[in-house]
Amino acid sequence: MLPNFRLQTILLLITLLLAACVEVPITPPPAVQTEQERLLQRAEATISQAQSSASPLREALLIEAAKLYLQLNDKPRVKQALEQITTSQLSEQQYVTYALLYSDVLLEEGDYFAARDLLTRPQLEALFNQMPLEQQLAWRGKRADLFSLLGEDESATHEYIALSNLQASPADITASHEKIWQLLIDTPDTTLNTLEAAANGRTLKGWYSLALLGRQYQGDLRQWAEQLKLWRSRWPGHPAALFPPSSQSQIEAVANAVPGQLALLLPLSGKYARAGKTIRDGFLSAYYNILENEGTTAPLHIYDTNGADISGLYQQAVAGGAEIVIGPLRKENLATLAALPELSTPLIGLNYLIDSAQAAAPAHDKLLQFGLSVDDEARQIAQRAWLEGHRSALLITPDTKWAATAREAFNKYWTELGGRLITAEPYSLKQTDFSAIVRPALLLDQSKQRRDKLRRTLGKSLEMTEQRRQDIDMIFIIAYPDQGRQLKPTLDFYYAGDLPTYATSHIYTGTENPGRNRDLEGIRFSAMPWTIPGTVSDRLKPTTTLRSTYRNLFALGVDAYQLHQWADMMRAYPQTPFFGHTGTLTLGDNDRIQHSYPWAEFYRGKVRLAPELKDD
Repeated sequence: MLPNFRLQTILLLITLLLAACVEVPITPPPAVQTEQERLLQRAEATISQAQSSASPLREALLIEAAKLYLQLNDKPRVKQALEQITTSQLSEQQYVTYALLYSDVLLEEGDYFAARDLLTRPQLEALFNQMPLEQQLAWRGKRADLFSLLGEDESATHEYIALSNLQASPADITASHEKIWQLLIDTPDTTLNTLEAAANGRTLKGWYSLALLGRQYQGDLRQWAEQLKLWRSRWPGHPAALFPPSSQSQIEAVANAVPGQLALLLPLSGKYARAGKTIRDGFLSAYYNILENEGTTAPLHIYDTNGADISGLYQQAVAGGAEIVIGPLRKENLATLAALPELSTPLIGLNYLIDSAQAAAPAHDKLLQFGLSVDDEARQIAQRAWLEGHRSALLITPDTKWAATAREAFNKYWTELGGRLITAEPYSLKQTDFSAIVRPALLLDQSKQRRDKLRRTLGKSLEMTEQRRQDIDMIFIIAYPDQGRQLKPTLDFYYAGDLPTYATSHIYTGTENPGRNRDLEGIRFSAMPWTIPGTVSDRLKPTTTLRSTYRNLFALGVDAYQLHQWADMMRAYPQTPFFGHTGTLTLGDNDRIQHSYPWAEFYRGKVRLAPELKDD
């Protein structure tokens, strides 16, 4: 028998061991803060400190808080912090930081004109030389991109040149030069000539000289490649010679690979003969223009697609030696060729596939789609109206199939941007009185009902002016000139004359008629370049004896000829611009050539270019 004290000791040990087996709750260590949480905590603490501090410390803390919120991508709080700043209390360096930060907020919100006003303040201009290089680059870059966005191309060109002078990386310089080139190649000939004559400084004059050559010879890549060599020899040491725009680096190679034989597939008989022959005439006009200017053209074979097996006709053209095929015109024929498992020879279709045909077609690397589409105009009008600060649109269109397509396209692009769309009842092209369309669309009948109700309530006559709806800030119309000349005065009569009005290119025939066009006063519209005086070569313009629809097809033929040389260039550099008669052409999604149109407006009955955006 163990002694009592030993027994007690053993029992105590057993008790302690049992206790050790019982789970004792342990307080976990505090969770490690994420970087986002730390930033947020710092930002909130900085804001709190700013609110209890006096200027100028308060301003310094608010700027610091705005930087922290920017790292968190919390733009509303960035704006909130910056709006509390008293700018008169900022140091010069703080003011630069404030302006760069606040301009980002304004651009994010789509307030482009306010951003422009901020970035062009004389105070910033005076402080430029005191800015660190990083801020100089940011300021120049923001201004250049903003000027370009707002259509202030001359200012944008100057700014990109200044930006490239600050940049050290060859890639950055080349990128800036590409932006300069895209601006200049999109500038009308007459404007380029004026700018070149007035240019001060070798750099600017050299750029304008280069752009004029590009515009003159873009339809003949072989000549353009030769002229580019000559230009570089005449302008040694010029920035564009030392760091050529990226799209120019391949011109010589592409010029050497220009197709040696062409085939043109068009309906030259039957129902679509007139359209096909008009495109053919435009194509031949550009073709022979090259020869008249001592250029070289490839042999051309033209095939009538009417009643033909389009696949067999394509194979016939290829067997005959065609190195590129242009056409066909009809969507059905293009869909048939697009559905082939393989295209042995590059094809430029003169239309666009419908969505179902696009989805069913194999992925061809030799098919480009090129035609005339209201989709491009609808997209451009939506973008411009949005940039000009509009957010709620009234849309007035005819009851035609193509107008319905434009209506759907505009609705798609406008709502994607964040806009609100109100659609009026479609009108008939035979309509002569637009009151029945405009009054309900502007809710004037409701205004009259409110007046009548108030008159009955008060029991006496009231002198009241009808009030149109106030929840729209722009109008988009699709109309031919005859309908537009009735529609615009009706809008003015019913108190909507103060609203900016946009239109598609259908509003203008391409011929001046000041007496009648006064009824279109103020309308801004996307225009075919061939319709604007001084924009493209007069030698390649369609005759005025053609109806406007067919004149557009003639312009399509001109561009189709010139475009065939640029197919490889566009695939290598999708944003490479080609300034054509139907617009500035670039390669978009699904190998679709997209049109970007110049802007024009009716002013005192005449048409004038309106490239710059307006702060309405």
